[in-house]
Amino acid sequence: MLERIGEKTLSSLSSIFDVLRFIFLCLVHILLPSSYNPAMIMVLVKQIYFTAVGILPLFFFMSVIFGSIIIGVVISLAMQYGLQENIGSILVSFSVDEFAPFFTALLISLRSSTAVNTEIATMKVNHELDTLREYRIDLIDYLFVPRIISGIVSVTSLSILFAIIMLASGYIVALFMMGMDLHTYKMLLLQAIEPKDLIVLISKGVAFGFVTMVIPIYSGLHAFDSYTAIPISVLNGMVKLFIAIFVIEVTSLLLQSL
Repeated sequence: MLERIGEKTLSSLSSIFDVLRFIFLCLVHILLPSSYNPAMIMVLVKQIYFTAVGILPLFFFMSVIFGSIIIGVVISLAMQYGLQENIGSILVSFSVDEFAPFFTALLISLRSSTAVNTEIATMKVNHELDTLREYRIDLIDYLFVPRIISGIVSVTSLSILFAIIMLASGYIVALFMMGMDLHTYKMLLLQAIEPKDLIVLISKGVAFGFVTMVIPIYSGLHAFDSYTAIPISVLNGMVKLFIAIFVIEVTSLLLQSL
């Protein structure tokens, strides 16, 4: 029993060390100017287009629908508990600090993270990664860094866009539920928003964007050399990704409460 406990402990520590080493290497390559060669930039532009631009019509539609519903619920609860004077701060705190980055991270995870995980796992099974290594192509620079940067840029920019659309659509709800005019609604938001809200939004966008790409890439790299291992790799990667998203969200809430 002690031997089994020791083996599992050593295996877990080895896995954690391997993950941290992979994250460290990716961060180093992101900061290195030599990583940004023409081939890498071409992949980066295509990846940003696929991750952020290609999803804009669906993202805009979902932002308006979900934003209106959520804002309506928040305003209704605020009126029910007599918090009309704090509606501005409640809307900003909920929309900008919490819902916008969290919802964007989930949407990007479902659409792009699964695709990246499948892509890397398929390349691993087909030995395409070995071929790139034979041609002395740095996998981190060519494959991983563009996807990680695209995840950071996409989640951060779409989170900001979602917060703007959500607050804008909230005016329609405030107009019908409270009879509030546009100037009053605008002043409520401007008086409520603080620099810390923007810092939280951008910080969570960067953190969410980083894990939405790093975890699927790492999971795809460790797929077994079998086509049946690809869906298993994607499933394991998505479970770990959702756990990481919730850990970041809970950590953010704890830090903001201090």
